[in-house]
Amino acid sequence: MDQFNFWIQAIISILSGIAVIVPLIATLVKYVRKAAEEKNWTQMLKLVMNLMAEAEKMFDVGAEKKEWVLAELHAIADTLNYEIDWVVVSDMIDKICEVSKEVNPPV
Repeated sequence: MDQFNFWIQAIISILSGIAVIVPLIATLVKYVRKAAEEKNWTQMLKLVMNLMAEAEKMFDVGAEKKEWVLAELHAIADTLNYEIDWVVVSDMIDKICEVSKEVNPPV
């Protein structure tokens, strides 16, 4: 009977450990993914600024420039199968334009 109780206690201990470890692993995976996505924002900013510089040469109207930049980003994201928060990217483009207008006021 002691051996039976020993095995029951061992199984309960193992299951308890698994019940604790699984949520920890899930949380870790979530934070690693988030960190990877945040790490890519610096690359995204560089890409957006390069595309904006290209659009500046190609179009005169601001809305056309933004539309072209978003279309190019969309094509790149689709090719790489990369998810992008388009609202954040659109806001980023608007903020860059605002800063650009303050730094380089129209003559």
